[in-house]
Amino acid sequence: MRSGVSPVVAAVVAMLSVIVVGTDAQASGFAVSDRSVSSLGSAFAGTAAVAQDASVVYNNPAAMQQLGSSELSVAVHDISAQIQYHDRGSNVSGPTSYDASHTNLTPNLYYVDTVSPRSRFGIGLYVPYALGVTYDDQWRGRYQSIKSTMTAFNISPAFSYQFTPKVAVGGSIDAQYMTADMETAVDFGTICLAKLPSAMCSGLVPQQSDGAQTLKGDGWALGYSLGLTDTLSERWRLGIVYHSATHQNLTGTSTFANVPAVLAGTFTNSAASARLNTPQSASISLAYAAGERLDLLADYTWTGWSCHRDFRIKFANGLPDSVTHYNWRDSGYYALGLAYRLTPHWLLRAGAAYDQSPVPDVQHRAVLGPDTDRRWYTTGVRYAPTKRFSLDGAIAYLAMSAAGIDTTDATGHHLVGSYSLAATFVSLQANWKF
Repeated sequence: MRSGVSPVVAAVVAMLSVIVVGTDAQASGFAVSDRSVSSLGSAFAGTAAVAQDASVVYNNPAAMQQLGSSELSVAVHDISAQIQYHDRGSNVSGPTSYDASHTNLTPNLYYVDTVSPRSRFGIGLYVPYALGVTYDDQWRGRYQSIKSTMTAFNISPAFSYQFTPKVAVGGSIDAQYMTADMETAVDFGTICLAKLPSAMCSGLVPQQSDGAQTLKGDGWALGYSLGLTDTLSERWRLGIVYHSATHQNLTGTSTFANVPAVLAGTFTNSAASARLNTPQSASISLAYAAGERLDLLADYTWTGWSCHRDFRIKFANGLPDSVTHYNWRDSGYYALGLAYRLTPHWLLRAGAAYDQSPVPDVQHRAVLGPDTDRRWYTTGVRYAPTKRFSLDGAIAYLAMSAAGIDTTDATGHHLVGSYSLAATFVSLQANWKF
């Protein structure tokens, strides 16, 4: 059975995570890169070194010390993902091409309070990981996935301290609530003929006697972040931040639909469980004041996706474990950006980045969220009509490499094809100083 969730948590998750479903084409793996509009405008370059607003709670909690007052930042991101599949000879019936493109909104919220001249407290509500693609129930990969959604929602209290006039440290505790919902078609015609005498499978035809399996689960996990900032000189500033891995133990249910009578004793509804590891990551950022108006920014982020070797689902009714092998590798993110103060009220941003995919080859690319290397091109603007209020806007385009897929499931369904992928962000953020 699904674990209970308090009404307060359920309401917050409904606001901040339910509407995130479908945002798979954002960052490498199943990470989400929409946690800050101001950072998005410069392709997330320099984000661990410079505090632009309260979203620094995630970017680097140590940099909260750079904020001169208490601040609140609320953002919303409109993300359009273009996902087109083209078949190249699968042994499953269905259309030869499929368009799974979609548009979704994702929000986040951050608050930083001044505790003392040398310390700050902050809290962040955001979605660090999400996955979601919905296909037609007749597409050629239906035995691998028809619908898949996964959302991780973080509640992150953070603290920072000015250790010396130049060095600040900080950290956060990340309470992470994760939900998952997966639906696949089940080829009962093929399964029956493989396990039972053909006479017992009368009327069941491979790929024409489909049922469905739905998996639902949720769970809580704890992680943490540690950060440091160092004002190296009047022009140079360094930021380093580490985000820990989390280990989710998801518990929930497995239910079947349209099970033939001859197989009803085997494919029964039951409890189910799975373990999902999210990766650790480390970022190093530099900010250089090239002049009174111009800042140059750089970032490198390493993400330990090699923790995601496989995904195993266990069933309480005796069915064999469902195992998907990923064999992901660690990945790197490289970004350069700039911020230019046009007038006292207007700040312009731009950036570009290269984001490596953890997927090693076409045999390990999953239809749950087809992933590939991507290049980021971003631009942004801040308008501050008063000293206490500002608006950030950003637009980003993600150009992605072609993504081939060549996988075979346990029943012998062979999916061979390629994905054409791209994504566009249009984001808005409001900031208040108190």
